[in-house]
Parts: sequence; C-alpha cells; structure tokens
Amino acid sequence: MILKLEAEMNAGTDNVNRLSQSLEKLMLKLQEVDDACIELCKDISHQELSLIGYIGLMGEVIMREIAGHLETPLSTATWIVDKLVAKKYLKRYNSIEDRRIVKVGLTSKGQKTYELFRRLKISMGERMLQDLSLKDQSNLISLLEKVTKNLNNHVKI
Repeated sequence: MILKLEAEMNAGTDNVNRLSQSLEKLMLKLQEVDDACIELCKDISHQELSLIGYIGLMGEVIMREIAGHLETPLSTATWIVDKLVAKKYLKRYNSIEDRRIVKVGLTSKGQKTYELFRRLKISMGERMLQDLSLKDQSNLISLLEKVTKNLNNHVKI
C-alpha cells in the first residue's frame, strides 16, 4: 500500500513538472504574439497593448474597470491611459447618461492596433488547434477553462 502511494505521488510530481514545462513553453509562444504586435506598432509597451486589447474587447470602459484589468491603482491606470491618449490610441469622453463619468474608448489608430493584435492571436489559436480533432479541441478548451477557474478561485501568490 505504501509503495502504491509513493508511486502515485511520484506520478503526480512528474505531471506537475511536465505541466510546468509545457506552460513555460506555451507562455513563451504566446508572448511572441504580443512581441510581434509591439514591434509593428513601435511605440507601445506590453501593458499598453494589454489595455488596448481589453478596451477593444469590451468597448467603452471606465477608469475603475481599467484599473481592475491592469491590477493597478487608479492613479497608475490614469497615467497609462494618459500616455495612450497622447499617442492617439485612446480617447476620453464623458458618459451621455452621467456627465461625471469619464469613459475611455479606442481611436481609429487604437482600433487598427486592436484588430492586428486580434488577428495575431487568432492565427496563434489556429496553429495550436490545427492538428487536433474537434473532440480534442473541445476537451482542451474545457480543461483550460477548468484550470483557469481553479486559479481564479485561489488567492494570488
């Protein structure tokens, strides 16, 4: 019985190590998408690209949502938005419903950058799934959703 438990523990450790190595390789590949977009734009950082991607996905957002997405204080989020407004990727405007609320959206330059980023991410996704059957694709996506949910349910390290 003890040998069986030790074998299971070793198999579990081996799986954790394999997972860790696979995730590291995957993260490096995913980083290539960001790097390619940043290189093409020449004037934005990874954090700024992340914000452009978020606003492109969500549409107009308020500063509190930006701070939450970037996981930064409101003052830092404001500073990042200020830089992207100056670079003409973002625009600020008052909400029609409540003039006290400032919303942030993409300019045409920001929209073009978002579309480029989205196309690069879609291309990466297609390459990731190309050799998998539809069933394997669905299983992979389901497992990744479960893993993400597990991570979101735990305290940050």
